[in-house]
Amino acid sequence: MKVSAAALVALLLVAACSSSEAHLDGVPTTCCFSYHERPIPRRLITSAYITSSSCSQPGVIMVTKKKELCTDPRAPWVQAHLKHFQTLKN
Repeated sequence: MKVSAAALVALLLVAACSSSEAHLDGVPTTCCFSYHERPIPRRLITSAYITSSSCSQPGVIMVTKKKELCTDPRAPWVQAHLKHFQTLKN
């Protein structure tokens, strides 16, 4: 009984400490569970990418020097930023 309780506690700790990343074929993929609502000035964004289709909801990750923010891909300002970064790639 004590061993199963300890295993349950360890499992709960691992689940609580795990990040919001889904793993498919051993490749970590960041998923969005909520969106940053306010527009981010383009000058602060270093890059942007779309989350994996294996995530439960779509998202666009805006990368700044300090952090990565999940944004709604349907928001007009997000679409404008994505378009900007896609033209830079081409």
